Amino acid sequence: MGIVNKVIGVCRFSYLGDAGFQTLKGGPEEAARQLYAPGRMERRFAYFENICLPSLAAQTDLDFRLVVLIGKSMPGPWRRRLRALKEAHTFLDICAIDPVGPLQSSRRAFRKGVSEPTDFVTGFRIDDDDAVAIDFIEKTREISDNLIKLNWATKEVPAAVCFHRGIYWDMKRDADQFWDHSEVMPLGLASAMITRPDAIENIYRWNHRKLAAHARCWIDPHDFMFVRTLHAHNDSDRSIPPPALQLPDWQARKLFRERFGLNPKRLLPIMKKLHEEGSGMARQLASEADADMADDDGTDGAAE
Repeated sequence: MGIVNKVIGVCRFSYLGDAGFQTLKGGPEEAARQLYAPGRMERRFAYFENICLPSLAAQTDLDFRLVVLIGKSMPGPWRRRLRALKEAHTFLDICAIDPVGPLQSSRRAFRKGVSEPTDFVTGFRIDDDDAVAIDFIEKTREISDNLIKLNWATKEVPAAVCFHRGIYWDMKRDADQFWDHSEVMPLGLASAMITRPDAIENIYRWNHRKLAAHARCWIDPHDFMFVRTLHAHNDSDRSIPPPALQLPDWQARKLFRERFGLNPKRLLPIMKKLHEEGSGMARQLASEADADMADDDGTDGAAE
């Protein structure tokens, strides 16, 4: 029997680790209140359901797992919504844990994705508002398998597969929203790390900009492999890199369809409406979510 290499992704979905509590004066309760505010959660689901998941569902190789990492404190309605998505997508799994640091939480999430014995895990990370190309899993598997065969990635020495070119989508702009950019250093998005399944290291171990200082990196700067979104609701600072080149709208739409499995005719109006000032959409979403919360009986069924 040959070497087994499983491709597993982790998406931190409104998961506030223990370090996050230090940034809020109100402590864990205030952190949870802000994190699970209905308007914010509806926006996160809007990104996840319309950008991230469609790109993964369109993969040419569906033999992978995506583990959605959440906190045990996530209210019932949001957990049920995630479970409904899990029923619709066979590659999806959920890992609910208490607040811990980013490395420990990601290690537990990757372990959740290992459902059978494996020699290696090729682990990738993705945010709920980003997308990867439809051949990301296929190419990542092919390259990582070859790196293992070449003994370039071993159980003692991790190695990373990094795709550097993608589209930056700035939703805050009225025009010129799409930009073509090839990263100088690895990006967390469209990168994966080959490790043994019980390794301390994974793709979350180091700041992605410093990844090449700690792991062997195989790099491809040519193909469009990711869509990275910029909007008013980013949980981290993002901006269009200065060397990026503007993409005409028609070309971005074509790439969305052909490279990322996205439907721009449907997607772009949804995102525009979500970000339009004065549209009242966020308030409407929050109101609907509040009603759902009020109808909740307070139980959440079996734990994931």
